[in-house]
Amino acid sequence: MTRIPAAAGAVEEFVARLAEGPYGSVGGSSALGVGPQPAAWLVQMAASLFGGQDSGRADAWARRLHAGMAGLGGQVPFRVVHDWHVRTVAPLLTQASVRCGADGEDQEGVRRLHSRALAGERVTETEWAGALVPALTEVYRRAYPYADAHAAASAGAHAYAMDNDYGEERAAEFASFYAELNTDANARSFADANALANARALAAAFADADEHALADAYPFAYVHACALAVARADGGEEGRPGRYRAACERLADGLADSVGRGAS
Repeated sequence: MTRIPAAAGAVEEFVARLAEGPYGSVGGSSALGVGPQPAAWLVQMAASLFGGQDSGRADAWARRLHAGMAGLGGQVPFRVVHDWHVRTVAPLLTQASVRCGADGEDQEGVRRLHSRALAGERVTETEWAGALVPALTEVYRRAYPYADAHAAASAGAHAYAMDNDYGEERAAEFASFYAELNTDANARSFADANALANARALAAAFADADEHALADAYPFAYVHACALAVARADGGEEGRPGRYRAACERLADGLADSVGRGAS
């Protein structure tokens, strides 16, 4: 494939576009300076990962990603999605699952499908959905802000109990019971609803290698959930921002590697 030259200012435009967020745009020109606009799914994922890193590192990473995209003439093939999941996303989520006491098999099941697709094998939408539902349920369950939700529910229940003359001891017992019951139910509902909706959308996109369907599945939110799931697998809320940045960095580096392999 012929390598295209980057127009003056194209790299800066690309970095600025990512800094604006998943749906940001800079003018009407290509962020590569020549040829078509970058794939919308890639811009969404890249913007989410850009925002999750420290600014200096994010800028350097965006320039590296831009160089890989330029090597593809701005047209990033869908196989990059599969390569990224096989080499980066699935292994990271599997490791997080094991650290949380699971066997990681749900994440490995998704990785195997991406591996088959990367090898050129046709994987049906039904197969994708069957593997994605349990894997995403696990991801969204860990991504849920359980500690914050539990604290809010406990505070509200305690205030209610005190307003109704429960007394401090009974109020504390009521608050603990209510918070656990309420937060567990909300976390399950959050995980089940998001997993079902996203599994269907991603299954359709993966089965048909449809970049427009992938862009419509809000991949920036999916990337954010994966990073949160990894960050929360290593402990409580203390230190979570740093773990989240580390997860974004690993996902970002893996994405740039996959784009680079697509250009090689």
